[in-house]
Amino acid sequence: MAVRELAGADDGSWVVCLVDVGADGPLPSRPGVRRLLTVVDGPVLGIDVEGATHVLEQHRPFAVPADAVVVASVPEGPARVLDVVVDDPVEPFVTVLELGRSSVLPLAGDQVAHVLTRTESPDVVVGPGEVRGRCTVAVVTLQRP
Repeated sequence: MAVRELAGADDGSWVVCLVDVGADGPLPSRPGVRRLLTVVDGPVLGIDVEGATHVLEQHRPFAVPADAVVVASVPEGPARVLDVVVDDPVEPFVTVLELGRSSVLPLAGDQVAHVLTRTESPDVVVGPGEVRGRCTVAVVTLQRP
């Protein structure tokens, strides 16, 4: 599995990564932190979390509790997963949006956007900033109390 870090907090309270899952096996461990997994490319991802089996469909976030071991399977082929890793008290949210040709999506300081399809914006935009043009984008919001 290949892991690419897209963005992270200076204080280490959160990190956003892409994980390319090409074969069955454990996802990289993340002790002591919670995770939000979202399939952003590929058909589905099977995961086993603490003995329970789940099927993750594209663009549907799935929360994983702290310290859980995650074993992945790729029943329909390789998958690319957005892996949002957070410490307490950060609460992560992922929303996948389709933007139109003339769209401008402003990002707040607690947001990171990963552009899934090409546009005039870069692959990763860390807020405050904006994503412009026709594209599909995964917006990560990292809310603090």
